[in-house]
Amino acid sequence: MKIYNLQSNAKINIGLNITGVLENGYHLLDMTMLPVDLADKLTIKVSDKFGKLKIKTNKKDIPVDESNILYKIYKKFYEVSNIMPIEIEVYLEKKIPHQAGLGGGSSNGAVFLNFLNNYHNNILTFDELIELGKNIGADIPFFILNKACRVRGIGEKLLEIQNNLNVSLVIIKPSFGVSTVDAYKEIKNIKNPKMANINEIINGLKNNDLELVEKNIENNLEEALLKSDEKLVQFKKKLSEVKDLKFFMSGSGSAYYAFLIKDIHEQISNLKYRFNDCEVFLCNFK
Repeated sequence: MKIYNLQSNAKINIGLNITGVLENGYHLLDMTMLPVDLADKLTIKVSDKFGKLKIKTNKKDIPVDESNILYKIYKKFYEVSNIMPIEIEVYLEKKIPHQAGLGGGSSNGAVFLNFLNNYHNNILTFDELIELGKNIGADIPFFILNKACRVRGIGEKLLEIQNNLNVSLVIIKPSFGVSTVDAYKEIKNIKNPKMANINEIINGLKNNDLELVEKNIENNLEEALLKSDEKLVQFKKKLSEVKDLKFFMSGSGSAYYAFLIKDIHEQISNLKYRFNDCEVFLCNFK
């Protein structure tokens, strides 16, 4: 039996525009996604014999049956590659909060998919991995590449960008989550959405211009949710009372992030005290 230890990192969205809807109901997006070093850990035990996947985790509320994204990846990989499935056990140590807009589940799935492909001598090409992943989770293609990107389409169109922002990040996840499905359902209530200027955000990231980045961030999902989710409204209000920091929602929420450039550890201590019912993480770009 061979044992592998892998890190599965989170992401944040800096700007998120919804640009259309396909006939199948999937929303077309234009956004930036950037990997951060907040991470889960996957301990993978592989037996060189035919068998099945077994999943264990440190979180009671995470399913370990066929509904788990790791199982979906495992099943689809062996189906597409025409290889007989081998016996694998995965222990998933979760640190990335779920229903947070940080991509934890998709990251787990993409890391596991890359692992399976590497283990089997890269039987699938990058494009085949993207095609497989996008049908399981919209964020999986990004995590397969796992570099700062402009992301379009339904999440499968990736353009690598430069991120030279010299900052740290604080991520705050409130005690409640937001369903991604529910977030997208609320989009219909926004008639004239505020659009992020993705080109300017990309310029700001490249040139380490935090002011340019911050002033061009909008998130259509946040805009929609703030019309319908009273808990999110109250949480955003509390965040807005923090001096010297601007908070932005990642993805479909409910987590928010802010950029930190000075007095970092003092600010983190103050935020942990002030938001003692939340999960507070100090992060850096990966």
